[in-house]
Amino acid sequence: MNETHQHTSSWQKWTVIAFALPLLYVLSSGPVIGLTFSLRESTGWDGFYQVMWLYYPILILGHESPLFLYIEWWVVEVFHTVGPG
Repeated sequence: MNETHQHTSSWQKWTVIAFALPLLYVLSSGPVIGLTFSLRESTGWDGFYQVMWLYYPILILGHESPLFLYIEWWVVEVFHTVGPG
């Protein structure tokens, strides 16, 4: 391979990674938090709430955020549980 082709494919790979990782982070928030709350409810161990620190940047957006509604859908409708509090 020549150097130009390697540079182009490297740029494309990093572009895909730059868009895919944040998307996966946001999409995983609902199922992971829902599962966390469900496990906490079934076991009674509060340590499961530590997972919320991983998604703190999303959670600080507040209750009016569309992401909060997405997470709430996973927690309430899919896992049939509630969050802390």
